[in-house]
Amino acid sequence: MGGGNHLALSSTGAVKGDTLIDVGSAPSIYQLLSSCEAFEKIIATWFTQSELHQLQKWQNKEADAFDWSSILKHVCGLEGNKATPQEKEEKLRGKIEKVLHCDVSRSNPLAPIDAPKADCVTAVVCLEAACRNFETYGLALRHLSHLLKPNGHLLLAGDLGANYYEVGAEKVFSLPVSETFLREALPGNGYRIVELATFGKPDDADPNASDYEGFYFAHAQKKV
Repeated sequence: MGGGNHLALSSTGAVKGDTLIDVGSAPSIYQLLSSCEAFEKIIATWFTQSELHQLQKWQNKEADAFDWSSILKHVCGLEGNKATPQEKEEKLRGKIEKVLHCDVSRSNPLAPIDAPKADCVTAVVCLEAACRNFETYGLALRHLSHLLKPNGHLLLAGDLGANYYEVGAEKVFSLPVSETFLREALPGNGYRIVELATFGKPDDADPNASDYEGFYFAHAQKKV
């Protein structure tokens, strides 16, 4: 859900630069497909090694890697079919410079790697699962700011009011963030809000997949 809004902003060129760090990428690539048009280098990250391995399998074109062809076709259509799905896939592969472990609870989330400061950090449906309470969510925002250049961009997307979402037969924890919380947490942890948009739950949403109330997109900049 949130990924579509991130794709829209990236494709307009409103946010661009040299380096993008995506927090919570693996094993997905959908949130990076438009970003590769706006950034020269991408650092993809995840907390667990198994998901990082799946992303690396795709990057290395291994035979049993996940097939993203339907998503690639959809994104290329959204962008006006300026490239074929195959061209888009190869362009993204070429832009991903590193695949790294990430832990947003640490002051340097990429430790022990000391990565160059990024022009943009993205986190799509990530912090709500990684943070167990609102205090640690705020700390995670502060830690992510350490990855950014002054005035660097932070793009967030996620669910509103969700306590869980289903992955197969399992219910996975989600922190039920609200628009009010986000409007306080971002300025309170080193950012200036550029845009914060919220959207209601679609009428055709699966009522059993999650108890979310809607979703949000946030664009903020690191304060100097």
